[in-house]
Amino acid sequence: MPCLSLLTDMKKTISLFFAAICLTSISSAQPNMIRVKGGTFEMGDTAGDADEKPLHQVLITDFMLAATETTCQEFEAFVRTTGYVTDAERGEGSYIWDSLGWHIRLGVHWRHDALGRTIQSSNEYPVIHVSWNDATQYCNWLSEKQGLTKVYDFQFDSLVINLQANGYRLPTEAEWEYAAAGGATKKKGHFSGKGALGSLAWYAANTNHGPQKAAQKSPNALGISDLSGNVWEWCHDWYDKDSYKQHPNSNTFGSSTGKERSIRGGSWNNNARHCRVANRSSRFPDFRDGSIGFRVLKRI
Repeated sequence: MPCLSLLTDMKKTISLFFAAICLTSISSAQPNMIRVKGGTFEMGDTAGDADEKPLHQVLITDFMLAATETTCQEFEAFVRTTGYVTDAERGEGSYIWDSLGWHIRLGVHWRHDALGRTIQSSNEYPVIHVSWNDATQYCNWLSEKQGLTKVYDFQFDSLVINLQANGYRLPTEAEWEYAAAGGATKKKGHFSGKGALGSLAWYAANTNHGPQKAAQKSPNALGISDLSGNVWEWCHDWYDKDSYKQHPNSNTFGSSTGKERSIRGGSWNNNARHCRVANRSSRFPDFRDGSIGFRVLKRI
């Protein structure tokens, strides 16, 4: 009997030990959020592409933005806790990069690198092979975990969005560009931060095989890293190439409808022009590949 009692106590101790490790891991996966003071700034670029014109003023309210792109460790905590299955896992995999260029490979998902190889230890790397849908589900999990009202309400084949909710969401294009530019008090440069692009970003000139660990390059004036380069970042907005022309005095929340969602910042696979603060691009909400990740925002 004493031996049985001792064995039971040992099992309880081991169980508590692993539970503590799990809770610590989930807690450590909490994103580091930077406060961004609102203000007015000029969105767009007169020397940029057609969808970056005209230059127009936008008023931004205060918000909190993640200091880095969402990492594999942070995303893994979400998957482990909820059992969530990503679009890549439910569908036909994801696009990988190799000597043949970009092509889709069955079975590739967020546990793989940009070349499609299974990764064992990648906690500090930005998560990739995730869709806009996956990113917003992660936002909802963060909101619910902290007792906040979720922004994205998926209802069968429809999506209801509550932009007044106090939970986590993806940044709008305007919020993203504002933060990348350093806020209202800073003169907007071509890239996010001060100095040569090589000191600020991972891009085609200094890496050619995938994203690098988060926050290895110099942060911008707000202390936020990798807004230029490393991986493209999903934004909240529907993409509209003519949205600046149609709403030249305000573009806070972008277009209310569309087919593709906006992405910003460029990636490890792009040239300098794509890494500019004002540069815009887009993908379908269920698209995923080895160059797109995301970071989260929360209203104040």
